[in-house]
Amino acid sequence: MCAHYYINCTDAVCRSRGSTFAYTEDNHTSVLGMRELMPMVNPLCLSRNEAHEALDKMPPSSSDGNYCRSASCRNSLFAYPAQSNFSGTKYPLKWIETCRNGALDQYTGNRVKSRWYTVLDASAYVPTNHLDLGKYTPDFVAVSFYKMFGYPTGLGALLVHNKTGVPVLRRKKYFGGGTVEVVLARNRHHVFKKNVHEKFEDGTIDFLSVIAVGHGLDTLRALAGPMRAVAGRTFGLAAYLYGRMSGARHGNGSPMFRVYADTAYRCESTQGGVVNFNVLRANGEYVGYNEVKNVTDIYGIVLRVGCFCNPGACQSHLGHTDQELRRNQEVIGHVCGDHIDLIENRPTGSVRVSFGYQSSESDADTLYNTLVEQFWQNNPSKPVDRQQNTINEYSKMDLHVSRIFVYPIKSCGAYETDEWQLEPYGFQYDRNWAVVSNTGMCMTQMEEPKLCLVRPYMDLQKGTMTLVYAENKDEVPMVVSLDTKLSDTKKTGKICWGGSLEGIDCGDEVAEWLSWNLDRPGLRLIRCTSRKPPVHNKYGKLDPKVLGANQCQYLLTTKSTLKWLQHEMENDITEIGEDSLLFR
Repeated sequence: MCAHYYINCTDAVCRSRGSTFAYTEDNHTSVLGMRELMPMVNPLCLSRNEAHEALDKMPPSSSDGNYCRSASCRNSLFAYPAQSNFSGTKYPLKWIETCRNGALDQYTGNRVKSRWYTVLDASAYVPTNHLDLGKYTPDFVAVSFYKMFGYPTGLGALLVHNKTGVPVLRRKKYFGGGTVEVVLARNRHHVFKKNVHEKFEDGTIDFLSVIAVGHGLDTLRALAGPMRAVAGRTFGLAAYLYGRMSGARHGNGSPMFRVYADTAYRCESTQGGVVNFNVLRANGEYVGYNEVKNVTDIYGIVLRVGCFCNPGACQSHLGHTDQELRRNQEVIGHVCGDHIDLIENRPTGSVRVSFGYQSSESDADTLYNTLVEQFWQNNPSKPVDRQQNTINEYSKMDLHVSRIFVYPIKSCGAYETDEWQLEPYGFQYDRNWAVVSNTGMCMTQMEEPKLCLVRPYMDLQKGTMTLVYAENKDEVPMVVSLDTKLSDTKKTGKICWGGSLEGIDCGDEVAEWLSWNLDRPGLRLIRCTSRKPPVHNKYGKLDPKVLGANQCQYLLTTKSTLKWLQHEMENDITEIGEDSLLFR
């Protein structure tokens, strides 16, 4: 919802050539998207140091606070966060006034001065800080109610300064339902409603969620108390955790955490209740942020990982170049929000801890102790040189394969064999088929747990795959031919993680058999026809056509691992034995 408000600001303020849209590198993705709506406007991106250099000193101001009164002045817009949602650093609110008085004119390259307006992103600031709009007067302020009290999602507010913001917003062009007093269909004539807020409420507003906002604000006020006190508590917790992490060392003395900070956590006015970090192993290698999140999830600790929709701060702190980021996307296939957390042992994101009014020192201790317990190392392992670890070196080890399981149908049961053919994408016939629902989605055990009861038996000499349901001898098995005819009916299935699968429909008979046994109408069995190796270049880009597990073609485990797991779960009510099938 805040993104929608940014669009309104952009549409109203900056339209003409010679205007400037200035923004800090440390900004939300929604702010970066504003520049695409202003093709004729000059973009100006300021690093943290550049912004401080430009805006910390007040330029000469006019008596009425309006720096540029000439008709030749161009409207320009400056957007920055009150608090970074990446590192928690707080940016000076006095920048609002210094910007209004022309502090950025020297960076625009324009001969004509600008009439500057400010958009303050307070979404990460107001949940734990007091924002005094009587003292600081931005033209526009964006807030998110979801970030304040967790509900409702998709609803925020744009606060507009009556004196400076409202007049410029009257230039809005687009209108939707409920925003006009009259509009003609055949002729270009319309009249906006007089009230400013009605002019911007295109379509039916989310009035049910709006009702919840009042209750949320009341609850926040009752539980949290004064926001100035909340700011002090959350800062204190962040400083406490920062101190512990900064001093944490592995057994060999190497640092255990890499903390990404813009301050030394010494002053509440410059730092919020956020700690951003990555975990390091004793040999200096990074632990992927997904591994950290998966571990803390087990202990009920809620963390956020990735770049947090702040690509500028993420790139700056992680030290990536523009060329590296483009290569990661174009060649390797890494995109925002995916599972790739390490590329060539360099993190693509980080882990963020955000403290709220309900957080306590014991919460910080629990997180810290959990991370130390799980990732602290006494004797560091040598960094893996993947170029030197050849098959010849591993052949010296006394290892042998005891059991082989192949899964011909995705998410169904396994076929056990003593030997099997290897192909570029993994085992021959492994995940070569999939059960597709009547909505076109490839079924997994998350949607249908009974898929595990469908067991395939492969007969390569006869060229058949026989399906048995739940080892029921009374149930008539289903025989499927391994011979695929390209003339058969083609089908397309959707894979849960965004890819698609093209294959051949195996016919009505097996479809009815599956639908009957799984008690789901409309199921189809399709066989993938476009098999490609999942890794097709030196950077390891994944091929979305692969029907395999999430990331790899093989899953290898050992008997010693099974025995260890059985020992760890000895008090559990489940008897797991040494069943390798549990690791499908």
